[in-house]
Amino acid sequence: MKSSPPQSDSNLHGFTLKDSTAVPDLNLTLHSFLHNQSGARYLHIEADDDNNMFGIGFKTTPQNSTGVAHILEHTVLCGSRKYPVRDPFFSMLRRSLNTFMNALTSSDWTLYPFSTCNRTDFYNLMGVYIDAVFFPLLREVDFRQEGHRLEFASSDDPDTPLEIKGIVYNEMKGAMADPSSLLARRLNRALFPTVTYGCNSGGEPEEIPALSYQELRDFHERYYHPSNSYLCSYGNLPVEKHLEYIHHHALKQFEQMPPHTAIPREKRYSAPQTFRLPYPVDAADDLDQRALVQLGWLTSPIEDREDTTALNVLASLLIGNPSAPLYRDLLDSGLGLNLTPGTGFHDDLRETYFAAGLQGCEPKQSEAVETQILETLTRCSETGFTQQQIDAAIHQLEFSYREVGGDAYPYGLTLLVRLLASWLHNDDPLTPLQTLARYKEIRNTARDTKLFERLIRTYLLNNPHRVSLTLFPDTGLKTRQEQEQLQKLAELKAGLDSQQVQELLVQADNLNTAQESPGDLEALPTLELSDIPRSEQEVDYIQSQIANTPAWYFSQPTNGIAYLTLRFDIESLDSELSPYLPIFCTLLPQLGTAGQSYLVISERITAATGGIRASTQLSEQACTDDFTRSLEIRSKCLYRYQSEMFALIAELLTSVNFDDYERIHQVLNQLRISVENGVPGSGHSYAIRAASASLTPSGHLKESWNGIEQLQLVRRWANTPATELEPLVSKMKQIVTALINRNSLRLMLCAEEDAIAKIQPELKNFLEKLPLSPLNPATSAPSYPSSLAHDGWITSAPVAYVARVFRTVTYSHPEAPGLAVLSRLLRAGYLHREIRERGGAYGGLVSNDPLSGLFSMVSYMDPHIVRTLQVYRDAAEWAATGNFDQTDIKEAIL
Repeated sequence: MKSSPPQSDSNLHGFTLKDSTAVPDLNLTLHSFLHNQSGARYLHIEADDDNNMFGIGFKTTPQNSTGVAHILEHTVLCGSRKYPVRDPFFSMLRRSLNTFMNALTSSDWTLYPFSTCNRTDFYNLMGVYIDAVFFPLLREVDFRQEGHRLEFASSDDPDTPLEIKGIVYNEMKGAMADPSSLLARRLNRALFPTVTYGCNSGGEPEEIPALSYQELRDFHERYYHPSNSYLCSYGNLPVEKHLEYIHHHALKQFEQMPPHTAIPREKRYSAPQTFRLPYPVDAADDLDQRALVQLGWLTSPIEDREDTTALNVLASLLIGNPSAPLYRDLLDSGLGLNLTPGTGFHDDLRETYFAAGLQGCEPKQSEAVETQILETLTRCSETGFTQQQIDAAIHQLEFSYREVGGDAYPYGLTLLVRLLASWLHNDDPLTPLQTLARYKEIRNTARDTKLFERLIRTYLLNNPHRVSLTLFPDTGLKTRQEQEQLQKLAELKAGLDSQQVQELLVQADNLNTAQESPGDLEALPTLELSDIPRSEQEVDYIQSQIANTPAWYFSQPTNGIAYLTLRFDIESLDSELSPYLPIFCTLLPQLGTAGQSYLVISERITAATGGIRASTQLSEQACTDDFTRSLEIRSKCLYRYQSEMFALIAELLTSVNFDDYERIHQVLNQLRISVENGVPGSGHSYAIRAASASLTPSGHLKESWNGIEQLQLVRRWANTPATELEPLVSKMKQIVTALINRNSLRLMLCAEEDAIAKIQPELKNFLEKLPLSPLNPATSAPSYPSSLAHDGWITSAPVAYVARVFRTVTYSHPEAPGLAVLSRLLRAGYLHREIRERGGAYGGLVSNDPLSGLFSMVSYMDPHIVRTLQVYRDAAEWAATGNFDQTDIKEAIL
């Protein structure tokens, strides 16, 4: 289906069409509307895509760190005027065929997006979202559940300790325990001390309890008005129907008003500022090389599109790859192990900023890191950059601009987030999607005009609004914070009179009653089982042989990009080498070759591809414990660079240099830091893998490759001196010899149809460069522990991730469909209430994997451990007593 474009003089359902502009580089057309009565802005991105997206955004500018914007984002989804049910958002998750459904709080906006390929589902979700944001119930009981509340540890027992509970409160305790998140928040606070960006829109755990219910309501009244709204749709559904629906169901009930949400520019420092702050680590942790040091500069205003676009290119020049001067100098300095999270240029706020730094430092080296950064910038301001470097940097930005997908969001939402800052602060949603012409201008003129030398001097070297921020580890901080809070709560409890105690008991009982009363769920729209397509959408492909290698070709609209996937079967790999395969995958694209250093290879990868990545793949076989393992190499490029992409991959696969011990040591430490930083946000995945490891052979391999076992292996080798890495290098060379063989290779190529035919000759030449030899069987087979494991791992996070996994049956078993439905019933009807609503965790998940035959329950950012394990034990009893009806079963199937 393709929507018909509105006419330029259209006045549709109270909306006036202000502008229609084609974006041929992305095969899009943007239609901009204004609702005459309410002042609501509406953008429709017309695209030949049936994954239609809709989002409602508001400019939200909190003036403190109580988390009011974040808590409101949760609370508006707890019932509305038309849908006065307990939890319409989570109820719609199980009544929908959505491809994405969530709500997002950023520094200066709150967004409610969804996407779906089903037309009926689209309008069902649109109706629920519109009513939620414009007409929410905002009940105090929901504020207390989602935000924060004082409650006894056992809610009905005043003899138990007093605690602070709440979903957002616990979520932010987990988020702020992550050094990466903490660094980003503290840098914003330092760069923006007087405007909204200095506040934590998600909420600081110590400030969240200060937010009152009335302040929440006031925030909604001020910011959630159509005059302050930004509505956007994307896809091939006709926009006229969208406009009609929104006008009649919401906007016609409002009159335009001045939003008063403009964000002033930050008052600039007259001299650079320095900040040193602690972050918590466990008492048993090694404190060596645990500090993070980052410099930040406030740069151009968002409306200065010329400098903002050029600063994006400059950031790519400085830190876009390991051979970039600032990236290289920082790592070669020996002052740290990896670049800090957030290093780069940020253009998603009212004013842009640039940040750069090192993690894995000693706290005393802060000044040395700052000196190194400034010395490199000074040199770059004097010598400039070569045309080759400029071309490579712009290539990376052009690639990101053209790529459809590539992240966790549907493409329509990716586009909306890309243009939102310019739309909010410059009333210009179009310019961020028209950057190719500016890139071309920069490519052609930057060296002659010394553009980047000027930008470095203006925005970095001569800019007094610079901050130096150091986060240093403190083993006692977590204990001090916990003891301080316990003391405050104990003093607060001691000061309660009998009436106040009774009030807390009544509030807890009211919340419990509300959680037991879902409301009239029949008020919510739903799909029927008949709406589910009875057949999968088939993807056309051609299977053939090329250079005696099985190949699959997929013709898709890729916007000028070719995607290549190589899969090498690894059944011939000896079992003792298997745990080392993830390390091999990390090292392979980051090393040099027999003829060129890693710096040269890095430059070539940046100049010609969208990256080269290696990974492990595991495919389980239904009905058995068998599985296949493979090494996967992926790359992508603009069509004009296909020859260079194939040349690079061939060089890496046939002559990678594993004798550069110093570079290997450097990459291993970067890997260690990256994996450790990822644990707080992925604790639930680590918990599931650890719990699954003793149940199936594939579960053990997943833990070995991607779990705590792999983290320990990476730590071991990262802590090994470079001069003692020969045993590891020997294993890397054995892996290359065992796996890189055309006889074990399958490949997939995805591009537009005419491009595939042009790429095939290059592909054939590439394949003929790879080794071809008989396959040798492995001398040792993989094994896994036969005894069940009950593990617990301690981190510095103040919240937990608790998993329980059961061995069940695979999908060919007659009971497999029932287990799939049961997993949905347990999540929606039991775990959501017990783990999230009552327990205060950010989430509780249930999954049934029909390939592995594993049934999992896991909590995310959970303040409990023992209680959660009891909830899991009680789950079987809940299911056995049949606490669900036919409607629940239908929704679970949906």
